[in-house]
Amino acid sequence: MQDSEPKQGTKRKKFPVSALPGYPSDCDRTHTHERRTTFQACRHLGHCTDTCPCVKSHATCEKSCICSPSCPRRWRGCTCKREGKACTLENKCICAKANRECDVDLCHTCGAAEVLDPKNRYNEAFSTNCCQNVALQRDMPKRTLLGRSAVAGFGLFVGENVKGNAFLGEYKGEVITTEEADRRGKLYDRRGVSFLFNLNSNQVIDATRAGNKFRYVNHSAKKPNCYARVFMANCTHRIGMFARRDLIAGEELFFDYG
Repeated sequence: MQDSEPKQGTKRKKFPVSALPGYPSDCDRTHTHERRTTFQACRHLGHCTDTCPCVKSHATCEKSCICSPSCPRRWRGCTCKREGKACTLENKCICAKANRECDVDLCHTCGAAEVLDPKNRYNEAFSTNCCQNVALQRDMPKRTLLGRSAVAGFGLFVGENVKGNAFLGEYKGEVITTEEADRRGKLYDRRGVSFLFNLNSNQVIDATRAGNKFRYVNHSAKKPNCYARVFMANCTHRIGMFARRDLIAGEELFFDYG
């Protein structure tokens, strides 16, 4: 168990607003979750104006907003075609580039709906050829084991061989405000241990009481073998843990707390 836990996810190279073709230029915080607030659906008719919470957040509108269907701010999903290329960051899927998972209600051609169909849940061969950008929604974590760490206290070990960039699991916990996190953080500092992880600019995940095994992943700035990434999935911010390289069963997991 480490003396301090991650305050934010792995930093990612920012891409220009022009990478979001067809969206207003003030949607520049859509993909930078550490700079934007939690999503609040707009509740007005017609197109969004300066009073709209989406405009104030510098983010796109989501499917739960009731603004006009023709509002230019509405996220329209990816247009990836199932022609041998799955939705990945490397394949330039716009959803993946915007740090969000594909949405079955918006991405109609990428295969997300097929991957998330319960009958295909355990069909790895099928999912490999379809959308690769729904890991949190699919919820198929790799096997991990809790044990004594050679670094500090408890650690988390991978229980099977894992390919690089594979989804390991979700960092879960209680979602609290940043103000409450500051209050709890002072108490945790006295105890010498904290499991606070920034989710966005006004929410933090506290895995102290309601967390899962991923709170035990220890820190390594020199040799991290996994990384954290904040996604927007179905209008909600969530944190996924991914392998930085190929992992062998028995390896302890480490990531850079940043």
